[in-house]
Amino acid sequence: MEYGVLSRYRPELMGIAMLWVMLFHASDLDFGVEALNFIRSAGFGGVDIFLFLSAMGLAMSLERRPTEYASFMGRRARRILPAYFLVMVPYTALLCMTEGGPPWSAILWNSLLLNYWVRCAGSFNWYVSGAMLFYAVTPFFHSRLKAARNREGTTALWIASSLLACQLLMHDGYWQYMDVFYRFGVFFLGLLVGFYVIRERRLGKRDLLFWTVWLAVGMGYLAASLRWRECEDCFLQLPLCHLFLFTTVPMCLMLCAVLEHLGWLRKPLRKVGECSLEIYLLNVSVFSRTELWPIPRGDGSRLFYLVMFPANIPLGMGLHHVMKRFQVKREEPVSNIK
Repeated sequence: MEYGVLSRYRPELMGIAMLWVMLFHASDLDFGVEALNFIRSAGFGGVDIFLFLSAMGLAMSLERRPTEYASFMGRRARRILPAYFLVMVPYTALLCMTEGGPPWSAILWNSLLLNYWVRCAGSFNWYVSGAMLFYAVTPFFHSRLKAARNREGTTALWIASSLLACQLLMHDGYWQYMDVFYRFGVFFLGLLVGFYVIRERRLGKRDLLFWTVWLAVGMGYLAASLRWRECEDCFLQLPLCHLFLFTTVPMCLMLCAVLEHLGWLRKPLRKVGECSLEIYLLNVSVFSRTELWPIPRGDGSRLFYLVMFPANIPLGMGLHHVMKRFQVKREEPVSNIK
């Protein structure tokens, strides 16, 4: 088995991550089983899977096809921003028109991707602003990691620095920015694994032992985090988000092993993964305004989400195919000129 399995099943893993994030956003969904409710409430870990796989894919792309910074950012923007604007602008406008809604300047802040950083009223979901920041710093960290003599040591130093930065930000009360800063460690792991994949590194015994120990450390961290979560005045903060620094890579490898034997799951998960951006955008906007939908709630909202999830996914897929056609049409004149 090679690290390349993570690249081979990347869309399927993104599909799993998307479904997990949707469960997390269904905050009032009660499965009636404590363990399942805990898994649902930890669904923000799906974002860590997204960022890990994105960083891995970007590192592989830069290795295969070195490109100028403007071109690199342009490709990312063309993939993400059209769908973002198509969902964000009318959704924010709807909020602005409601009684007591945010000012119309919210559309400007959301359009400039500064909404997350200025914390404006009517701010759209943080993910696109955060993802563009990760994209912006990827070429810098990729070049440093490529030139490093010891990539594992360099990655460990970066992760330790990011954890220290998180402690400083938490102690100084900058909790509103932690959605991004929590995830720099997973981002660095993704860049490192990208080098492993492109060089066809095998998952040898030492690798498997390391990730097993790494996962065990994560379980220890989980126990400590749950024990200390009520300690607001503790010098050392142990947020649950850091758990996915330890679990994301082992979890993805285990999911790949499962997908190897459950071929019937691959196609639907791949479809969800390929359309995950559009599904996500609709999920955090239209489908987050649950009061807009005339569907009865109750019994842990299971009936409500049984209807909402099957609606969210195909609409996201439809939006993805619309945007894909639009991008192809825009690129056609360029290819004709060539």
